[in-house]
Formats: sequence, C-alpha cells, structure tokens
Amino acid sequence: MNQTSRPLYWLGLGLIGTIIAAYVLFPIFWLVLASFKTTGELASLPLTFWPKAPTIEAYTALFDANSQSSQLLRWPTLISNSFIVAVSSTILVLIFGTLAGYAFSRLHFPGRDLILGGLLISRMFQGAALLLPTYRLMNALNLQDSLIGLILLYSAFGLPFATWIIASSLREIPFELEESAIMDGASRLQSMVRIVLPLATPALITAAMWHFVGAWSEFAFASILMESADHKTVTIGLASFVELFTIEFNRVGAAATLVALPIMVVFFFGQRYFTRGLLAGAVKG
Repeated sequence: MNQTSRPLYWLGLGLIGTIIAAYVLFPIFWLVLASFKTTGELASLPLTFWPKAPTIEAYTALFDANSQSSQLLRWPTLISNSFIVAVSSTILVLIFGTLAGYAFSRLHFPGRDLILGGLLISRMFQGAALLLPTYRLMNALNLQDSLIGLILLYSAFGLPFATWIIASSLREIPFELEESAIMDGASRLQSMVRIVLPLATPALITAAMWHFVGAWSEFAFASILMESADHKTVTIGLASFVELFTIEFNRVGAAATLVALPIMVVFFFGQRYFTRGLLAGAVKG
C-alpha cells in the first residue's frame, strides 16, 4: 500500500465502521429516548426524535408501589435478585476458575491440554439442548425456583470459559518469577497470590466481566426454573413487561434501559481490561 492510498484506506474503514455502529446503535438510542417521552408524544404524528418535554415518569412508574406495572412486576425485587445471582456466581467463578486456571498453567498431569480444550468445547453446546435435562436435574436436587440453584447453575456454565481465559493468561507469565519467590521462602499459595495474580489482573477482570454480563442477561434457564415472583430476575420481568405494556412504549423503554444499564457500565469502565485480557488469552491456548 503506497502513501497515497493509505489515507483513503483508513477513511473507507472509518466510514464502514461508522455505518455499522449507527445501524446497531440507532434502535438502542431510540429506545432510550422513548423512555423519556410521554405516551401521548409517542402516539402523536409526525414522530419526533428528541423528547419535546423530557420526563422520568416512565422510570418512576416502575418503582411506584401504586402503579399497575409495580403491582404486576416488582422491579426492586427483580433487580436485587439479578444482582445477587450475577455477583455471587461471578465470585464463585473467579475463585474456582483462578485455582483451576493456575493448575492447568503450572502443573503437569496426563491429559492436561485435552481437558483444557474440552472445557472450551463445552461452550459450543447450545443452551436449548440443555434446558430439559437441566430442569430435571434442578428439580431432583430441590433447587428449582431457588436463587441458590440459579447461582450454582450459572457458576457451572461460566466456569469452563473463565478457566480457559485465566489459564491461557497465566501461561504467559514466566514461572521464574514464582521460583524466585519460592526460593525466598514464599509458599506456592503465597507466590500465586502475591506474584502471579497481580500480573493476571486483565484476565481476571475479563473473566469476571464476561460472566457477569452473561449471568445478568441470561433468560432461558431463569424462565424455566424461577416460578415465584420473589425469585424472578430482570430478564423475566422485561419479557413479561413487553407483553403487558406494549402500548406504553415509554415504560418498555425505561425497563429495557434499566436492564441494559449495568452491562453498559461494566463495559464502559472495564473495556481496556477486557481487550487486554482477551488478547492475552489468545496468544497461547
């Protein structure tokens, strides 16, 4: 590529990226703006893009105990349940994924690479194929309609990928650093905590972000396992909300924005670590 065509090349790539970003983000942007409009403005013609008189009425209605939406769907309960499940399962995945990743990256045992590859292959199974056996298993263990059961289920599904990411990243850290610490009197556990894990911070954050987003937005297993209103999550609430309040699109937009907000916050503050963690795990796997 010569010096003349290079600016045109990058200009073309930037234009294509802008078009794709606009195509993907415009519906989301429209939904967020709709949440700040009144029902009358949404139904009026011609349609307006920006709210004429922005209001948070749709958001307050979600948490108003006297409103119809709050009587049918208790959003504070839905949000707290999702946070409990997502945060708790993320902590479990990080703890056991770190221990397993360290074992796969530092210990030598028969079938190590085969097992690690099998963990990654397990992510290829479609969730729909596992719905019925998972339901029967959780029912047999008396974990159906239980937040603890959902936490354990999400942890089991998220652990293989987290282990693969962490193990791939730890293999990039020279073992000589640990040997130096061990020679200075540190135990294997101390060298792992004080030497290895700080260097593997991007991979740990990547695994945590990936699992949190997946646990927060998961719908299929939660919908078949959670039956009582006290145990439902935000994704179940949003699906029910769309069915009940399709005409009041501003409330649907407010509910969808609340559900997407934690995901946007996670990626906004952790995007740098997320990219570094994935690249570190892609060097060796």
